[in-house]
Amino acid sequence: MCSPIKVCCFVCFKTFSKTEKGVEKCKICGDFKCPLCGGCLCSLTVGEQRVALAMMKTYEPLLGKNYDFSRHKEIEKRVKDSLSKDE
Repeated sequence: MCSPIKVCCFVCFKTFSKTEKGVEKCKICGDFKCPLCGGCLCSLTVGEQRVALAMMKTYEPLLGKNYDFSRHKEIEKRVKDSLSKDE
């Protein structure tokens, strides 16, 4: 589970609480779906997913929690595959 309770949607840029009624995790990317627009990591381009994951991999350790990135394994694989195609 992501450390902060309130998060900003990567798609519509609105802030929401992960504890709000109706907020659920996407079964594909493991991210919380925005209750306002339905956006999650799946809604982003591969380049945007790369930025989002890099940002999470930077701030989560700073929060002092052990964040389980395995829930994002499908998105991380997609990002890594796109990097190898760029080479």
